[in-house]
Amino acid sequence: MLRLEVRNAETPIEKKPAWIKTRAKMGPEYNELMKLVKSEGLHTVCQEAGCPNIFECWEDREATFLIGGEQCTRRCDFCQIDTGKPSDLDRDEPRRVAESVRTMELKYATITGVARDDLPDGGAWLYAETVRMIHELNPGIGVENLIPDFNRNPEQLAEVFESRPEVLAHNVETVPR
Repeated sequence: MLRLEVRNAETPIEKKPAWIKTRAKMGPEYNELMKLVKSEGLHTVCQEAGCPNIFECWEDREATFLIGGEQCTRRCDFCQIDTGKPSDLDRDEPRRVAESVRTMELKYATITGVARDDLPDGGAWLYAETVRMIHELNPGIGVENLIPDFNRNPEQLAEVFESRPEVLAHNVETVPR
């Protein structure tokens, strides 16, 4: 698979500044969340992107689910998620995420994902189905979708809109085209 990192391959990834580092607090909530994520075969952006706030957030039972696998088809300067050829789409992932949201007793779920330029729909079905499953299994919960650009395809965006997330967000840090 062609990796979409023409300009970015020449730009080294910089280390995080010292002030952004935090002391790890691996308390009972963090450990419980770690076990849940691992047992369900889920991914969080907290883990995959090396977020320095993971210990604090997980102690507060807050997490951002990362859907679509752990390999991204893009290499963005601001992100530490591995770039490469993603594994096959796991069509059961939306259900597992929704059940984990219920198990964690969240009132609000944040969903983001790796770029899946290898899929015909760019992963739009996966985002939409995850929102639908969370709403079905967790009535009244708020869902935020942090989506990729779907290569500016309006049909893919429409599919995500139709799933009715409470918040639809998009990063403005994108790769040059």
